[in-house]
Amino acid sequence: MRLFANIVSTLFHPLLMITYGMILVLLYTYLTIYPTNMKLFIVGGAFACTAIIPGLFILLLRFSGSISDLELTNRRERVLPFLIMIFSVMVYIFFIRRMQVPFWLIGLLIGIAASLLLSMCINFYWKISVHGVGIGGLLGAVMGIARIHMINASWLFIGLIIIAGLVASARIILNKHTPMQMYAGICLGFICTFVASIFSYLYLLI
Repeated sequence: MRLFANIVSTLFHPLLMITYGMILVLLYTYLTIYPTNMKLFIVGGAFACTAIIPGLFILLLRFSGSISDLELTNRRERVLPFLIMIFSVMVYIFFIRRMQVPFWLIGLLIGIAASLLLSMCINFYWKISVHGVGIGGLLGAVMGIARIHMINASWLFIGLIIIAGLVASARIILNKHTPMQMYAGICLGFICTFVASIFSYLYLLI
């Protein structure tokens, strides 16, 4: 059971959520018309900026002794990794803006950055699950995009809800978080990206 929990926890690591999100956007929205090389730039940029680069920085923090483990179990050691993740999202926003992508996609990324910033603030007082924030943010983004573009994504919603349940169960089985920490993370991530998607749509109407 712990092996399965570790696999789920790794496959749906917070650093991978933006990459997964970009793949879904390019598969299920009108952005599917983009040429293949542009799609590769978008997904590759997401993976490089929001997964590889922050991952390497966190590894450096571990090797330097600034954090005690890669899971960031100690709440007090999470501030700098949070800042690294927020900065990596901002770098990706700068990167993707140069590709003239639609504003609603930028809005979603801003929502993700906001969820990380709020998580960091909460972390000063209470440990919140970043895995929860990640999968919740992905679910909120998908629901927001589907609402804006009138996409019927029922099966995708169901799949992501099941995945969110698996991630929450995995983190609890591994004794990394309490159920409340998982629920709070999922709700925070969902609210930030869903609200960001609605605001970006209203901005376009204005």
